[in-house]
Amino acid sequence: MSGRITLNLDRGTDFRLDVSFEIPDKGITVLFGPSGCGKTTVLRCTAGLERAGGRVVVADRVWQDDARNIFVPAWERRLGYVFQEASLFEHLNVEGNLHFGLRHKDARGGLASFSEAVELLGIGHLLRRRVQLLSGGERQRVAIARALLMTPDLILMDEPLASRRSCRGSSVFATSSPFPCSTLLTRPTKWPALRIR
Repeated sequence: MSGRITLNLDRGTDFRLDVSFEIPDKGITVLFGPSGCGKTTVLRCTAGLERAGGRVVVADRVWQDDARNIFVPAWERRLGYVFQEASLFEHLNVEGNLHFGLRHKDARGGLASFSEAVELLGIGHLLRRRVQLLSGGERQRVAIARALLMTPDLILMDEPLASRRSCRGSSVFATSSPFPCSTLLTRPTKWPALRIR
């Protein structure tokens, strides 16, 4: 399986987006650049949260193809999205947030178990904690674990290492394929190099 993302968007101001790149079925693709260059817009358009022209194919599934008048709505795309602010459900504790990801899980393979996600992200000691009491790095790790539990074809992460307090979060990316699906993440240009072996 493979994928390709081709997007073009002209907002009629100073911003014009024109990108085309391939994504593997498993592995990490990093978009980097200065603030305002369109990294988050690429993620939003790939997710179907914002409409751009082009074609989006993920895991050999066509999510968007303007030439064939295809546009799969965001809620029907097999994806997990980790926003910059690590949006969590405030009325649920950490464990409740993770179980929300399991509601969208199906019988496919992938990161099969709750315990695997918890161990990979090092959040076992946080399961009963209210999300209001989490640090920025802890919130980010919980959001990543919840996205993994949805067994997506693609995980979109908008600056997942933005919170430098999350040393464990950085170590997740120290292997070539920490997740069982394709991962597209953004990072600012001024950040230290992200080492992926």
